[in-house]
Amino acid sequence: MNHFSRHSRAYYVTGGLLAFLIVLLIAGRLYLNVWLPDYVNSVLNNIKGYQGSVESINIDLYRGAYRINKLVLNKKNGNIPTPFIAIRTTDLSIQWSALIHGRIVSDITLTQPVINFAVNEDSKQTGKGVDWTKPIKDLMPIDINRVRFSEGKLTYQDFASNPKVNIYIHHMEGEVHNLRNVVNASDPLPSTIFVTGDSIGNGHLEIKGKMNILKDIPDMDLLTKLENVNLPALNNYSNAYADFDFKSGDFSLYSEFIVKNERVSGYIKPIARHIAIIDLRKETNPIKLVWESIVATVITIFTNHSHDQFATKINLEGNLSSISTDTWSAIGGILHNAFISALKKGLDKDDKNGKSFEPIEKQGAQ
Repeated sequence: MNHFSRHSRAYYVTGGLLAFLIVLLIAGRLYLNVWLPDYVNSVLNNIKGYQGSVESINIDLYRGAYRINKLVLNKKNGNIPTPFIAIRTTDLSIQWSALIHGRIVSDITLTQPVINFAVNEDSKQTGKGVDWTKPIKDLMPIDINRVRFSEGKLTYQDFASNPKVNIYIHHMEGEVHNLRNVVNASDPLPSTIFVTGDSIGNGHLEIKGKMNILKDIPDMDLLTKLENVNLPALNNYSNAYADFDFKSGDFSLYSEFIVKNERVSGYIKPIARHIAIIDLRKETNPIKLVWESIVATVITIFTNHSHDQFATKINLEGNLSSISTDTWSAIGGILHNAFISALKKGLDKDDKNGKSFEPIEKQGAQ
């Protein structure tokens, strides 16, 4: 009888502890559901010059994760009619695969992130002057190792110009791996980045490269290709800032951007082909017609007619606080393209030290 009583007591004690833990977990989750949205909103509203909010937050204790729904961040007192950042969902979770390397790190997955750089008559929305690492660390105190995003969009809008400017990259997909050197710690540029997207005018963007995010000023080597943008799609930009329109043509841009110990080097190579500007059937403003004629004449003179392209290569030098471009190099590039040899579409294969530079292919999850 006593033996049975002891087992019964043990059974009830165990059951009671289990029930208590279940109640504690439920209460903890309910508390998090109340506390976490207030905390996230507080973090967003403490960003200098901005105010933000989230619609709701879902917590997944099993994955060690939480998901922020409909995060919006607006510039304060800026008279900018579009948010600086808007993200449909932000999933922050522990990266379990990194545990085999002895590190506790996290993943961030963004769905439909949008960043709108914008200007108006009395304000600019560029994110400048803010330490963006602080709110990110406040929202995910564990080291971030991998970031993924899908269906992203990046825009530049000028609400003060006439016509209003709105150019963008959309359908953006991207991944950044090994931000915290969980693997390949001896590599001077251990983190990999790969981004793709489509531009206004049906162009295609691709960015690939490597970086070392652990340095105070990250080192990086990034290759960028933006190809086959339909030039008439950029008419709101060219009309607002240079007062001419494109009738036809396409545009591509190739670049390598290198940062090492805060020093910047690299190049930008823009190439425009099959350019036509004047459309006598549509242009009724005589002053604009004269100006477009001048622009068309200059472009015609410096166009390589055998390839029907206007192009140059601009070298980048300096430090991050003051990046300089070589004006004479740009002019020389135009002349070389026009009268000596047409610049080739695509990234340059050799750097200035004569070493072969192989593009970095998209890497899988690590």
